[in-house]
Amino acid sequence: MNASGTSLRAGILAAGRGERLRKGTSDLKPLVKVAGETLIERVLNSMSEGGATEVTVIINEDSRTVRDHVAKREWPFALRWIFETTPTSMHSFLRLVETLAADGNVGPFLLSTVDTVAGAQTYARFFAEARQLEQATVTLALTSPGDDEKPLLVRTASNDSRVVAIGEAAAPSDYATAGIYAVRPIILREAEAARRDGIDTLRKFLGRLLDRGYHLAGIPISRSIDVDHPKDIETAEIFLRGAQR
Repeated sequence: MNASGTSLRAGILAAGRGERLRKGTSDLKPLVKVAGETLIERVLNSMSEGGATEVTVIINEDSRTVRDHVAKREWPFALRWIFETTPTSMHSFLRLVETLAADGNVGPFLLSTVDTVAGAQTYARFFAEARQLEQATVTLALTSPGDDEKPLLVRTASNDSRVVAIGEAAAPSDYATAGIYAVRPIILREAEAARRDGIDTLRKFLGRLLDRGYHLAGIPISRSIDVDHPKDIETAEIFLRGAQR
């Protein structure tokens, strides 16, 4: 149990190849360091701040060194691993949710991509607010599109947090997804059909959920950095120095 007396299951998507980032480093993406700390340790620390009592990480079958690195430290939660080379981000996302909900847990679960760098307590504040949105199937952390080459734009209703458009339909928008999610396992009703229909990215799956009438919500957070390219490492380090002032 966490400080609030409730359990929180969380998951980290780290099964991508990270080929764009690895052009500037030989490290596996989760082990790339930002301000002296690996990306995966940063997200694990953020999950801890959010009150996670159990964290499951999905990584490629050829990335077991990530597990070995993380295991050198003790963590304040149960840490579990899925070793699976998934074809797309959507498959990793659904695989995580299926694992977290395997015993009937109804969530919501806190999920994050491994390459999201955010300031202290950002995950905690986001999830505390997301937990109050009981009607939301998926709650998206929203940030400025910034310099992201391919942001997933989001537009919410003018008077509440409900998402009314996502992707190209949301343009222009001041918000894009930040790689942090609160997810209820009811979305698994759409998993088989999405796989069968060849939905090949998480952004397409989220758009499908919205089109099918699922309640998606968006919560603005302070700035976050998506570390996809070598240049993003310096950007993230500058951001972190500013956030600590």
